[in-house]
Amino acid sequence: MDLNQKCNMNLIEREKKIISTIEEITGIKLNYKNFQLDDKNHTKSDLKIKEVKIKEFSNIKNLEDFENIILSSDKNILLKYAKSNLFSKWLKAFGENELSKKCQSFEKEFNQVEKLRKKIIDLLEEYRYSINQSFVTSYQRTNIKDHIKLSQIGSGSYGGKARGIAFLAKIVSKYLTDDMFHNLRITIPRSIVLSTDVFDAFIEQNNLLELDFTHMTDERIVSNFIASNLPPTIIGDLRSFIRNTKSPLILRSSSLLEDSLLQPFAGIYASMLLPNESWETDQRFQEVCNAIKYVFASTYFEKARSYIKSTTKNFTDEKMAVLIQEVVGNKYDTFFYPNISGVAKSYNYYPSGSCKHEDGIVYLALGLGKSIVDGGSSYCFCPEKPKAPLFGTPKDFIKYSQKSFYALKLKSVYTIFSKNEETTLEKLDIDIAKKHGVIDKVASTYLPRDDSLYPGLYDEGAIVIDFGPIVLYNSIPLAKALKLLLRVGELALGYPVEIEFAINFNKDEKESAELTILQIRSMIPPDKYYNVNINEIDIEKAICYSENALGNGLYKGIKDIVYIKDEYFHMLNSNRAVSQIREINTKLMNEGKSYILIGPGRWGSADSWLGIPIIWSDIAGVKIIVETPYGERPIDSSQGSHFFHDMISSQVGYITTKKDKGNINWKWLDNQKVIEEKKDVKHVETSSILEVRIDGKHGKAVIIEKKSG
Repeated sequence: MDLNQKCNMNLIEREKKIISTIEEITGIKLNYKNFQLDDKNHTKSDLKIKEVKIKEFSNIKNLEDFENIILSSDKNILLKYAKSNLFSKWLKAFGENELSKKCQSFEKEFNQVEKLRKKIIDLLEEYRYSINQSFVTSYQRTNIKDHIKLSQIGSGSYGGKARGIAFLAKIVSKYLTDDMFHNLRITIPRSIVLSTDVFDAFIEQNNLLELDFTHMTDERIVSNFIASNLPPTIIGDLRSFIRNTKSPLILRSSSLLEDSLLQPFAGIYASMLLPNESWETDQRFQEVCNAIKYVFASTYFEKARSYIKSTTKNFTDEKMAVLIQEVVGNKYDTFFYPNISGVAKSYNYYPSGSCKHEDGIVYLALGLGKSIVDGGSSYCFCPEKPKAPLFGTPKDFIKYSQKSFYALKLKSVYTIFSKNEETTLEKLDIDIAKKHGVIDKVASTYLPRDDSLYPGLYDEGAIVIDFGPIVLYNSIPLAKALKLLLRVGELALGYPVEIEFAINFNKDEKESAELTILQIRSMIPPDKYYNVNINEIDIEKAICYSENALGNGLYKGIKDIVYIKDEYFHMLNSNRAVSQIREINTKLMNEGKSYILIGPGRWGSADSWLGIPIIWSDIAGVKIIVETPYGERPIDSSQGSHFFHDMISSQVGYITTKKDKGNINWKWLDNQKVIEEKKDVKHVETSSILEVRIDGKHGKAVIIEKKSG
């Protein structure tokens, strides 16, 4: 089924396709038909239990009435009607077919009345859990229960990320059951969202729009926001939530613009990680309040303003909700982190081998997901073909294996004026995770004597974080679960989707785990259904040619090129190059000029040894990015990173020139008119107008000169 078909499906067709997809992947037959009561003595309209001793049982109106009767009824009464299967019949008559089936199996234990009573009550509680996951409830201080996964303070919109969580909750509760995957339970984190009306009230009551944000540093903006007061109407609910929440928290931005399908934001606004460890509620409450204000302030940071400037939006129209979530993970000494973090995408822009675009791609990392979303080291696989080889030989895995991971510092000194959540993050060596006892479930051992990888840890050999026990040997059915989530998400939204998740292994059950879905967002459709033809003549006269290109269409009217002076450049200077590129980008944006950016390694990587560690606002005016090889080391583009997502959503073309699969005419480039030259970066203006052609279907691209006239 192609993308157009998915977008044009009506709700009934979509529902049927989702159900058939789940049945196909899991092998479980689903039945959502409403059964009619087959007992002639009972109908839905007049189902009554006519027992004088319990008159209140004679006209049950809802599940709450039913539960109250089960709790309060005499043992003999429960026993009598269990023998007649009246409990399961009542549930079936009111359309609760799945509950009825389970209850009927319990009724067979009618000789153990108290056990029966407990099982029915537990069944109803489990049912209520799934229902509460399917919508956002208003936060109530008197009703603090773990099964209420997503609640709201305020009455306004709850923005992009929170909307995604609400969508996920519905998917999980409506279609998935705990026993659908052996040893793997799928859930969402306990979350609370402060809706956009809280942001509006905060801005208005503190007169913050009177400030001139365009002439203020980020630090000055934060100072003004921290000095302001949150609306008094939310203080009681927020304090109640903090008092009853003792695990680490992450506060995520959830803005209105982040909800836009064609211009989704990723990593533009702030997130804050809090240890939430103090035994003093007041201290924890104050830290959360300051973090909320910081996220609010990030709406007006330079990075956000620069990004919005490159779109058709206006930053003064932005409204911010804040999503507060419990961090997924376990405590190890003074650190906290999940066993695995991951990003899964239903569309793979760079498939390899026998994998197709539509097969998707998954990125995994030990610890917190920063190494993935920042474009660092991670392991990737195709969920449709998880055993497809990633590298040529087992020895290659050692070279590219994750060497460090991120964890939350529980004893960190809280610094609200830092620019992001990194004040509470620690980059740890893999050996630390080995001491914590979490490596064996995600690693293999390379034994040089037979040049092979073996799942788990051995006394000799090199540790390789390849998730072999899971991906290759299916210790938990992760590939199958992610394949299902990606397909269902894509069907439900009508577009390719990207999912962030975390996995924790249960400490008391070595072989079972919990997959927690943290957020979901739509990906931009992979092409615009516009055919671009690149012929041999185009390739021969091209300034740049590539067989590894992302994007689709014609990019015309470009005359400016900014590039790293490749011949003399060393990755030791990659951070220095960032500031040089940023300055040139600002000048070109002020002049309203788009440009081509060329340089070695992975653009946007947080690891300065892999490429140039820019963030999106550093190059917001770019139209085409060209990635050139660096030395002998092949570096694949990180599709799981925020940078990559922002590049796609901004419809910027990305061209990779690999050995034997592309080239750049450096001699021609060096002969163009120099506008500005810095230590590592040169800005040139071309003598002719350039045209970039990207054939998205075949992954080819050329940059050619268009002669005037």
